[in-house]
Amino acid sequence: MADDTTIPFILGMFTTSGSPAFPALVLDDDAAIAVEALAPLAARLGLALTGKESVFGLLQNWDHNFAALSAALAALADAKAGKYFRSALTASEFLTPCAPIDTPRQVLSELTGLPDAGELTFMPRLVSSVVGPKAKIPLPRRAGKVVAEAKIGVVVGQPAYQSSLQEAQAAIAGYLTVTDLTLLQGKHDRLSLGKFQPSFLPTGPLFVPKAFAGEIETAKMNLAVNGEVTIPSSLARRGETLAASLSRLSQDIQFFPGDILCCGAAGTPLLDDLPALGDGDIIETAVSGLGQQTLNTMTLSQQVAA
Repeated sequence: MADDTTIPFILGMFTTSGSPAFPALVLDDDAAIAVEALAPLAARLGLALTGKESVFGLLQNWDHNFAALSAALAALADAKAGKYFRSALTASEFLTPCAPIDTPRQVLSELTGLPDAGELTFMPRLVSSVVGPKAKIPLPRRAGKVVAEAKIGVVVGQPAYQSSLQEAQAAIAGYLTVTDLTLLQGKHDRLSLGKFQPSFLPTGPLFVPKAFAGEIETAKMNLAVNGEVTIPSSLARRGETLAASLSRLSQDIQFFPGDILCCGAAGTPLLDDLPALGDGDIIETAVSGLGQQTLNTMTLSQQVAA
């Protein structure tokens, strides 16, 4: 748990100059440092990192790794202890963000904007739908209307099964921005194949640890298509806290570190009332405190050319 001396940080997966994706911390001043570069300092402090090859790996032992990263950052700020490590800092603007957690075991998404869906009902999503915050979204060849919603991704940091509300709250590691896309066709398709398309679940740009996310239950969500806001919304009055949703679902589902629960806002318009996405549209999804995505749709011909 963070205290007043903890240096706030957020985590992400990045590439630079075509490199393989790697995890890095981003600080308040937009300085970034690769986890791999920070690992020797954590080891010197007796807090060796585990799973440091990815954010997903770090989440497998999250309580320990969060404490280790926090201690290493505090040492980095110390004039003597961090002397040989500060040169590893770089400006985050030189890094290209990827999906913070690209291989979760499980993703569940809240069904909002459906006239026949029960309140706060969730459905599984395919991991193959998860992409990063700057993805090009391929429009399916199947006829139908594609729409997008803004959601908050709740990231699990501890195993959770039949958890109490308090246990579920403790199991939450942090949060990220999610765009949830749906292909609307028949009544049944929208509850199954309509959400299983490739790239239909962009995430990121960053994973924000719970300790630094502020009052997440009051977070504002905005989604704009070609600059026009379609869904300004908030979790307020959702009827169930994020931890309560995790606790309720855990009565039947075993959650693991790195799993993502995508939660929507109260008062979301019916999906049929949302604007249809077309060729070359720009989708901007933002959640206060969690960052913004900028996505582009692509036609089949554009996909082949790319």
